[in-house]
Amino acid sequence: MSALESIINAWMEIENPRIRHVCQSMRGEHILLSFVYEVTREVEQRVATQSQTSLVSRYFEEDYVDERPTGSRIPIAPPSVH
Repeated sequence: MSALESIINAWMEIENPRIRHVCQSMRGEHILLSFVYEVTREVEQRVATQSQTSLVSRYFEEDYVDERPTGSRIPIAPPSVH
């Protein structure tokens, strides 16, 4: 079990995924772990691209209002423990 935890921790350190859902199942002596996740780098890149695109079009609107940013990083939710 500690070897599995070490592998998962190493993966999380390297990839820094944004975990949305975790499922753990036992089949006899086997453990099945499933993760639904987003790669944080891809999410940040997508948000940056979308914000750059939307800023250009907003400057041409007649009723443009300067809005305060709500935050540059999406909070990472820790995986739930069952």
